[in-house]
Amino acid sequence: MSIDYLLPYKDLIDFEFLNELKTDRDTWIDRKSNLELKSILEKMPKVESTHIDLSQDEVIIGNPSDIDEKTKETILNLAKDLIPWRKGPFKLYGETIDAEWRSDYKWNRLKEHVDSLTDKKVLDIGCNNGYFLFKMAEQNPELLLGIDPVVPCETQFKFLQHFANIPNMHFEMFGVEHLNVFKKMFDVIFSMGIIYHHRHPLEQLINIREALVPGGQAIIETIGIPGDESYALFPEDRYAKMRNVFFVPTLSCFINWLKKAKFIDIEVVAATPLTTDEQRLTKWCPPPNQSLENFLDPTDPTKTFEGHPAPMRFCLKARKKLDQNVKKNV
Repeated sequence: MSIDYLLPYKDLIDFEFLNELKTDRDTWIDRKSNLELKSILEKMPKVESTHIDLSQDEVIIGNPSDIDEKTKETILNLAKDLIPWRKGPFKLYGETIDAEWRSDYKWNRLKEHVDSLTDKKVLDIGCNNGYFLFKMAEQNPELLLGIDPVVPCETQFKFLQHFANIPNMHFEMFGVEHLNVFKKMFDVIFSMGIIYHHRHPLEQLINIREALVPGGQAIIETIGIPGDESYALFPEDRYAKMRNVFFVPTLSCFINWLKKAKFIDIEVVAATPLTTDEQRLTKWCPPPNQSLENFLDPTDPTKTFEGHPAPMRFCLKARKKLDQNVKKNV
């Protein structure tokens, strides 16, 4: 697979750099640790799905009648080989993949606040296996690009897309550090559950703004902590057993980050506690994996395992300022 689908936008990106980056990262699946994942992709049966429904909480791919029992068993076993499934739910030829995260909860909180995606260029940063890409695809964007430099995530996406075959939807193993390669390209950018995993939240927000067209919309979602003042927790070691957590803001702090990054029209979409209804272990993400229940203080669910304030989920929408003398319909 190439990135020739990005050629129409070559004036907005460093195409040669991205092409070289893709060539390099496409070799990651050939590493010894990823050969089992590669074999799963090689075993996928050819199936023509007669039904795709992206409007439900479950992303529905295929009818049970599309395949015989032997093919269904093959597909189900391959899906099980891809455990753990972190994002979902999906329904694949009648079988529900009940992932660790009920990602539909997050989507339902924000979907009414998102600009129309029809015929738009859309980026999802840290897209995991693409659950949100599938939800966005319902609106038929011109371009739908998800980036996440994680081979198991890419493999799950390729597995699902093999059977869904949705046009104009792409996954690349690019990272948030490659945002600066895109300039004034995307109409809408989603960054959900990403910013607290990185050392420089303001730099990331500025890069998101610069990758938007004038007047474009950003949907930024993060974990956060309670508090009225503008500050962020910076854990000495782990937060909810995660090593790669840097800044965990209050809602006021999160808003101020967006202001400092020169976004306008900043609005709070949601500020809700994270519960074990939304994040929990399932048969598709079973032990010895851990989930929210394991990350909290067993005697006090308002605190993490380490004693920090338990996570909330904050979602904000914001807009890039229009260029002077330029009007845009939003």
